[in-house]
Amino acid sequence: MKKYVNRWICFFVVFLGIGVIHSDTFGGEKLIFGTHLIPRMVVDAHSGVFIELTRTLADRSKLEIEIVVIPPKRAIAYFQDQRFDVLFPGMDVYFPPGHLPVKSEELITVKCDFVFTKKGTPMLTTIDDLRGKRVGITLGYPYTRELLDNPHIIFDKAPSDEINTKKLIAGRIDAFVVEERTGTQAFLNTGLQEMVQYDKAAPISEQEVYYAFQDTEKGRQLAHLITQALREMKEDGTFAEIMQKGDVNSQK
Repeated sequence: MKKYVNRWICFFVVFLGIGVIHSDTFGGEKLIFGTHLIPRMVVDAHSGVFIELTRTLADRSKLEIEIVVIPPKRAIAYFQDQRFDVLFPGMDVYFPPGHLPVKSEELITVKCDFVFTKKGTPMLTTIDDLRGKRVGITLGYPYTRELLDNPHIIFDKAPSDEINTKKLIAGRIDAFVVEERTGTQAFLNTGLQEMVQYDKAAPISEQEVYYAFQDTEKGRQLAHLITQALREMKEDGTFAEIMQKGDVNSQK
């Protein structure tokens, strides 16, 4: 009988421990979530698809948060200096090899970059296709090292996607590499969507996108909470409902 009582006591203690992580661990503490501007996804600290997703996750996890929007390089530096509790969206390319953060077990999305070219020119779909080409990229965007470190590609950097779309159609660059949502939105913004092509079935690169947390006990507990809330939102349809707002086609 004593053995069974002890088992119940252990179970009860574990149950209480889980409850503490869910409700009391960060009670009253304001957590700082850092991010940067991304068309449609992070418009400012109060609007954008990723902002709505993050605030919904915080509400479900009973967390008090402040979202800080600053330029990408500074946001990454602030996280590495532990001035941010969380960085989103996080990608491996942001961090030195071997020094990755604690990641949410559930992904936000997978960032797929595509090669946009002018209609009437050959379709380009691989890094090898870009050898010897002048390729437009946008400053501050997280491209893979495999692409950026290729010595046979001539990169032409621009401060915005819209500038790259105009350079492409004007023939000043041969191709423009960009994430699908932001790229198609940029061509819509400039009215050039009918003059461009890309292969939707052939992304040039894919990168996992997640919430990044500090590699500390606090960071791991926070990662557990956010992962659990994100998983629940995927199961009940809330995640898909929010994320589809970032689809250009859904806005037509």
